[in-house]
Amino acid sequence: MPHTAEPRSYAVRAAAAAIGLTTALSLAACGGGAPSSERAPASPKPSATASSTPVPHSVVTLSEANKILDNYQAVNNRANATRDAKLLATVEAGQLYARSKAEFEQFETLSKKDQKDYSSPFTFTDRTFYLPASGDWFAAQATTTGKNHTLLVFEKSPATGNAWKKVVSLFPAKALPSVDTIGGVAQTAAASGTAGKLAPDGVTAAVEDLFTTGGAKQGAAFTRTSDNVKSILKTYKERGEDLGPHAKVSFFPSTPLHDTVYALGTHDGVLAIAPLAHHEESLVLQPGLQINPGKVGSVYDKSPRPVMVDSFQGEALVLLPDKGQPDILDYRYAQTGSR
Repeated sequence: MPHTAEPRSYAVRAAAAAIGLTTALSLAACGGGAPSSERAPASPKPSATASSTPVPHSVVTLSEANKILDNYQAVNNRANATRDAKLLATVEAGQLYARSKAEFEQFETLSKKDQKDYSSPFTFTDRTFYLPASGDWFAAQATTTGKNHTLLVFEKSPATGNAWKKVVSLFPAKALPSVDTIGGVAQTAAASGTAGKLAPDGVTAAVEDLFTTGGAKQGAAFTRTSDNVKSILKTYKERGEDLGPHAKVSFFPSTPLHDTVYALGTHDGVLAIAPLAHHEESLVLQPGLQINPGKVGSVYDKSPRPVMVDSFQGEALVLLPDKGQPDILDYRYAQTGSR
């Protein structure tokens, strides 16, 4: 989930007090499945010049990509059923694995219905693959269990143990712009190359700036008409609203577990898939008060304390148009720790 709130309360050492306090909790949805269709995006009709150019090979074939997704689906379903983090680590890595592992750790904080839904098998259908000519990653779009539209990234590198593992799971609410292809091979963009107002490798700092300053710095590049940008700015604006004068809440950027940025070229811009990470610090300002962690925070540290630091890892999908302002198409965080 993008960012939701968990109730907490103050603990008082000298005198009784009952003041509401909230902290952020988000659970990332895991997905998987079997194909109802298997395809790469259609290429534009080649020109006479292009038709004489050899068609490049992709990093994996369409058949291989489907097998990788099939294996992920099967293993993820088994891991979810028993909350087996070690098994899941064979097919997931990076922030996504951190988010999924956190879900396993926080499972008992869910309602019985959500626990049942979480453990139910899922499938990937209506698959479309974006297969670059070279490199160590590819992307796919699919539908999970017939309703949720998802964008996935798989990577095979030393960071993933040199095995194909899923490293991104995002759920954009609207259709994505078409990815440029040549002969069925997806066209990538340089992470450091500016597309309009931002470079793909500047997305992480820009998104986190929305949390830390309300978009006064790098985040100023984003359109303010986007629902996702509005949601983050609402979180920033209301970050200490329930605390009154007794405490303050601040966000601080932190280091993503896996800092790779993926970029796909479109007709008039770039789709950037970037890592996210931050700490949310809740600081008591009145002597004698401490913060009681909520259900999720208590998974990691049950003790009342005057300063609480919650850790979050996530990913974002951002459209960087050649003209106009960037837009956050989706972002996902999970709380992965508390101290």
